[in-house]
Amino acid sequence: MDGLTQQTFDNFDKGGKMCPVLPDPEPDCYCLDLTSMKIPYAVKYCLRDFRECDIYQRVFNSTLS
Repeated sequence: MDGLTQQTFDNFDKGGKMCPVLPDPEPDCYCLDLTSMKIPYAVKYCLRDFRECDIYQRVFNSTLS
């Protein structure tokens, strides 16, 4: 187990890869209702590819209007 480090959300997002909606998630965000079917979506969209997420795009576009 030597060499393993514990990751925290603060450390993970140093590169700005986590969705900026996470601190105040929308009611339909994947992170709020984690089931075995939604975990892959939460990992993909909340922690990596948030710019491709329909929820993020909706929130982002509403802030531009």
